[in-house]
Amino acid sequence: MPRICLNVLVGIPGSGKTTYCQQIVALPNRKFEVVHICYDSCIKIDANYDTFRDTTGLYKIQRQKLLSYVEMIILSLKELDEQKLKEVAARWREEFEHELIISTASMSSHIVFLIDDNNYYRSMRKEWQKIASKLSIGYFETFFDTGLSIAVQRNQQRAQSINEQVIYQMWMRLEKPCGKLYHREQDVITIEDSVDYERVVGQIQYCFEHPLERAAVQTMVAEPMEQSKVHKIDIILRKIISKQIVAVKDCMSKQEVQGFAQILQERRKCILEQLRACELNVPDELLPNAVEELF
Repeated sequence: MPRICLNVLVGIPGSGKTTYCQQIVALPNRKFEVVHICYDSCIKIDANYDTFRDTTGLYKIQRQKLLSYVEMIILSLKELDEQKLKEVAARWREEFEHELIISTASMSSHIVFLIDDNNYYRSMRKEWQKIASKLSIGYFETFFDTGLSIAVQRNQQRAQSINEQVIYQMWMRLEKPCGKLYHREQDVITIEDSVDYERVVGQIQYCFEHPLERAAVQTMVAEPMEQSKVHKIDIILRKIISKQIVAVKDCMSKQEVQGFAQILQERRKCILEQLRACELNVPDELLPNAVEELF
């Protein structure tokens, strides 16, 4: 049976995700197959902008459909079912009008699936984590911590650039991976400049050998966090938000700054709610530094 790993990419447009995928595919003497799942090729928002704009929830439906197809493909591989794999690949081609590069020969190899999307919300990554846990396959994230100005500059050099406003919006909404607060995000490779592909290959091999286990059913209910501790974290969060807003004032319009501030406040409220419900399992002394990493 082939060993399978999901490598979920996280980063705004222009951060280097596509180049990363191309380099992984081109690695000499690699000992695993690569399946590149590129959202832009499967969910063509630009070509069907009016349809996505006018149909409520269509984008979310398409994303969920893609998730389901990838799950079916992985099941086919794990079950060594060549006929099922061919059928799902044919349905994929019809559904997304895009050829998925995978063959039945992959069943005799280890396989890494490159999930090439922005994945800027933690909830987006959580869906892939659920699949990895459900199917007992490897999982790790590659986070492209690229500066906004660099991403915008790279976008301008593209043959088909996207609206810069989209990049700004994703940058503002990006929820950075944080293994200190979210245990499923402990296996993360962060890329700031160049990529250490030897390290990436090592992580892929590690995940082949250490698949995620099914999440255990939680029977004990955690005690809510004391209000005084929540209040202390809230003060820290407010200071972090103030610093973030000051840092962008010179490069954003007044309206953009106001929008950014609103997004940060929504993130602050979400973190406080998770703390009150004890959903973030981290020692109290580590919380201040951990929450700062979320911004």
